[in-house]
Amino acid sequence: MDRKSTLLLDKLIDTNSSTVITAYENKLREMEEQKTFLTEKISKCGQPLAPFEQIYRTAFDFLANPSKLWASERYEDKRAVLKLVFAQRLPYTRNEGYRTAKTSLPFKALEGIHLGELVMVPPHGLEPRTY
Repeated sequence: MDRKSTLLLDKLIDTNSSTVITAYENKLREMEEQKTFLTEKISKCGQPLAPFEQIYRTAFDFLANPSKLWASERYEDKRAVLKLVFAQRLPYTRNEGYRTAKTSLPFKALEGIHLGELVMVPPHGLEPRTY
């Protein structure tokens, strides 16, 4: 941008025509506005557009109560539920229907916490036997 504006300034200095000078000045003004816009854009590069809580609000609301989003009237909400719950598209086989789907990572983690180590109670109970 700097190189282009320098070249345009050199042409502006060498020009005698008032209409060409006006056109060059307008072009220089546009280039300066674009340069300011790009400088601001570069300064914001790598920074989030919004706070973390605002960006992931829908996902957190969904994890808190998945059925609430599914019960929504909006088609987009139901689609979001499918994307948040399942890792891939739902597998479907003709004449058999839907197959077991792979869940997304948050649900796998929650499943591991929920299930934990499940051990069956022995048939005689937990208390020591008395004969």
